[in-house]
Amino acid sequence: MEPTKQSNAPYWPILPSAIALAGIMLFIFASFGPPASSSGFVTTLKGFFMQFAPEYAAGKAHYRMMPGPGSWLMVFVLGMALGGFIGGRTFSREIEDVPQIWRERFGAGRFKRFGSAFLGGFLILFGARLAGGCTLGLFLSGATQLSLSGLYFGVVIFAVAMLTARLLYKRRRTSS
Repeated sequence: MEPTKQSNAPYWPILPSAIALAGIMLFIFASFGPPASSSGFVTTLKGFFMQFAPEYAAGKAHYRMMPGPGSWLMVFVLGMALGGFIGGRTFSREIEDVPQIWRERFGAGRFKRFGSAFLGGFLILFGARLAGGCTLGLFLSGATQLSLSGLYFGVVIFAVAMLTARLLYKRRRTSS
């Protein structure tokens, strides 16, 4: 039997990455319950309203059921951002802040690239909170429990991401 070759792919190996993600999810479930990343922002807002409009915060059932500022939820959100940054910087190849496909379509400006990424993330967060849920909770937690709604949402979010990429970047023609 031939030894397997080391992959030249720029991504982390799938098996250790899957084991690490499963371990993190298990730790979060066991320690804190289902993850709720979009709730981190809500706890921060609750702290703001408790300081400047306490009657508003006290009158909303949603804020009454959320932990106050300083809970683990906002640290979880910041940890995801930090983890993404570390993951991006530890790839086996250099990561571009503004990829070539973006430069070809929208220019080389980092501000426009980062602003667009932030806006897209904000729209997903806003939609999740508007629906009373969380994209991470629905997809990762639901899929790990083999929930049909979690699996369905995963398929839908990836399909919409592919459609959005197609619309944003247009179809790239390759010469034959």
